Amino acid sequence: MLEGILSMSSITMRVGRRFSEGACMARMVGWRERAALPGLGILDMSAKMDTGALSCSLHAEDIEITNHDGTNRVRFRPAGCDEVCSAPLLEMRSVKDSGGHVTVRPFILTELVLGGERLSVELSLIDRAPMRHPLIVGRRALRGRFTVDAESVELLGKNAQKEPGSRP
Repeated sequence: MLEGILSMSSITMRVGRRFSEGACMARMVGWRERAALPGLGILDMSAKMDTGALSCSLHAEDIEITNHDGTNRVRFRPAGCDEVCSAPLLEMRSVKDSGGHVTVRPFILTELVLGGERLSVELSLIDRAPMRHPLIVGRRALRGRFTVDAESVELLGKNAQKEPGSRP
């Protein structure tokens, strides 16, 4: 049996479980949105809001770790770009993909712009060529800021729409 409680004084809402105050204030996003990574020169790209992923991930090719003046850096070519980018290496981290395979990936710190909101995110770099979306936005970036509507796409942009066959 579902229980329902609404207490305006504490902004606590429950329907079988407790939600935080931040969740009440989060903006709604579709499962697919347009995003930017201005620090990498990417001003518009398709991004999948993935609540199953913990971290953000960008499709990149020609990934190379270099050492410049005692600082480890990552050189790579982002999805859809001809230019090579370079960023300080935050760390190498093990990541388990949706198929359960563990890979060690380079992470960088960069700015993600989603619906006009600027977020500092840790971004893993991996060749995602077989995947549909070059950018995955994971739970760490979404938490407390955005709630995902799994039936909608591009709610933050002018082309907001429901997926075909979804309920009104």
